[in-house]
Formats: sequence, structure tokens, C-alpha cells
Amino acid sequence: MIAVAVFTVVLLEYIDFRKGKKSFIFTQLIPLKTVSNKIEQFNQEFLEVLNKNNIECSYHQDDQRMYHFSLEVDASRFESLVYRIEGIAQRLGGKVTLAQVQGMTGKSIALYKVTLGRKVSHWILITKLKKSAGKPDKTVETKPREEKVETEPAKIPQFPARPERRPDQSARFAIIIDDIGAYEIGALDLKKLGIPITASILPDAPRAHEEAEWVQEYGLQALIHLPMAPKNGDGQTYDQEQTINLHSTDDEIRSLIERAKQIIPNAIGVNNHQGSLATADSGLMTRTLKIIKEQGLFFVDSRTIGNTVAFDIAKSLGMKANYKDAFLDHIKTYAHSIEQIHRLVEIALQKGEAIGIGHPNESTLRAIRDSISYIRSRGVDIVFVSELVE
Repeated sequence: MIAVAVFTVVLLEYIDFRKGKKSFIFTQLIPLKTVSNKIEQFNQEFLEVLNKNNIECSYHQDDQRMYHFSLEVDASRFESLVYRIEGIAQRLGGKVTLAQVQGMTGKSIALYKVTLGRKVSHWILITKLKKSAGKPDKTVETKPREEKVETEPAKIPQFPARPERRPDQSARFAIIIDDIGAYEIGALDLKKLGIPITASILPDAPRAHEEAEWVQEYGLQALIHLPMAPKNGDGQTYDQEQTINLHSTDDEIRSLIERAKQIIPNAIGVNNHQGSLATADSGLMTRTLKIIKEQGLFFVDSRTIGNTVAFDIAKSLGMKANYKDAFLDHIKTYAHSIEQIHRLVEIALQKGEAIGIGHPNESTLRAIRDSISYIRSRGVDIVFVSELVE
């Protein structure tokens, strides 16, 4: 009878311990401090993420010592936030589970359960708003500028010519996605492609700094998508104060680039946003590229116009540089992007390398994802653009 009684007490103590309650026996043998530390660490890291991204929340601890968080976030940041929550929990040996979701007019509500140390430690209620949860910053554009590019010929471009690929040399293909920070599609969507890919971030976009942080966290590469004057600009389609123009002084150019580096501190290079007028002006490009070189950045000529001199000047200055071979989505359709990717593969096989530039379109990313196996089957390696600047 004594043995049965002892066994019953031990069993009940163990059940309480598994539930996360204090146990006289097992708390001595297996301290709950480890789990408690993990919970505190989760709270600290989660609140840091929210503070960094200016997301307000309320939270409390209930009688069962579980934490309840409640917050609102706009749809463009929802997936990235959930991904970060999952990452924090995984690092602490826990997991995140979607417990409930409910759609409503103008928003949806998702309830997530966080499990740490064999018990539910947190409930996180996230209201996903279809529109931005906060007031837009009036000092920045909330609508991206329209990118205008010239129609390209169907043939493989020959300007400037790259050396022929040696038989022992692997063909390489790099993809840049421009305008990151100005659209809902961002770093998380690029990461999900599962390939080396380069994000070119508009420095004056509403979510530029936020996307730069995520690009770094996800192990991708970042460029500064530096605004330059377009040939058809009339002062209405772009902010001249944040754009390199023909009348820009060296101090103004340097200030724009230094400001962009502060917003995108992990940037390793620059490519031009628009710039059909600026990149055709040798004097302006010489001054601009000297400053870009001073900042320790490489340059990729987006070639938004056929008579650009930017790449040639960059090479004459001894800079690491290269140029775009084709846009993936000059026509914003899945079929056109697939066609352009196949075209770039042929350029890579012929010349040894190719660079394609796309934009944050669903059809563009779907075409890239669906083409990965084809690109590799042709013996072409997908690489970061930094591997193709010389």
C-alpha cells in the first residue's frame, strides 16, 4: 500500500510538472528555470522586433502563467512578422501553431499558439489590416514611381561585348529585383524562392529600412536602387530632390548616396532607378560613379536606355561593375517573364554570364520559381550579382 501511495504521489507530481506547474519533487530534480528563461528570452526578442518596426501591442500574463499578446499590423508586413515569430520560437526549441483564423471586412484575425518547454507559453492575436495600420509618413512617397524603360530588341544584346565563355567555365545567371520597399512583395517573398537573389531597395520607399533589415536577416544581398533623372521626366513623375539630376552638385550626389547607405546599411552595390537621361550624360555619370566608388560600392547599369555610358565609365574608373542584359517583366505577364528567363539562359551559355532585372510582381516571382529547375538543367548556376561584377 505504501508503494502504491508513493507511486501515486510521484505520478501526480509528474503530471503537474508536465503541465508547467510547480512540483515539489520534479522542480528539485528538473528546475523550471530553463523554461522560464526561454519564455523571458522569447518576450525580449519578440518585443524588440515589434519596437524596431513601430508595431504597438498589449500583453498580460494570466493565472496559468501564459502570456497573451494582441497587436495590429498591415497586410504587407504580416507574413514577415509571423516568420520572425516562428524563428524566435525555433531558436528556443519551441514551435508556433496557427490555432484560429477569422476573416472580417477590411481585416482578418489570426491566433497563434507558442509552445516552449512542453507547454503553451504564449497566445498571440494578430489583426491583419488590409490597409496600413498606422498613418503614412508624409515625408516619403507612399506610391512608387513609375519605371519607364525602352523596348528592347528581341536579339541578344551585344553592347558591350563580354569575352566568350571558356569550355571549363560554368555559366552563371544573376537576378536583381528592383523597387523593394515600395510594394507589398518584399524580402520574405524573395527568400521563399530558395535561390541567391539580390534585392535592390528604393531608399525613399516607405518600407526601405525595414526591408533592408529583412534582406540581411534572410541571407540575401541588397543594392541601393538609386533614383536618377529619366529622359521623359517632367518634374511630376519623380521627386527631383531625391534624384540625381543633370544639375546635381557633387555635394548633393554625395548626400543622396550617404543618406541611402544610412537607410540601407547592408547595401554592397548600386543600380540605377530610371536614369535614361542621367546615365547618357558622361559628365554626370563620371562624378556620380566616383562618389559611388568612394563609398566602397559596386555598380550595375540597369540600361534603361540604349545609349547609356554608365558601365563604360565605371570600368574606366577601375570600378567593380556590370550591366543588365534584359528585363524580366517589361511586359508584366507570366509568359513574357518565362520567355525572358529562357533568353537570359542563352546569353549566359553564350557569354558565360547574364544579369536579369525584374520587379515585385506576382507573375515575375512565379516565373522565376517555375524556371529554377530549367535554368539548372541547362548547366547554368544561379548566383548573387556580386559574383558577376569585376
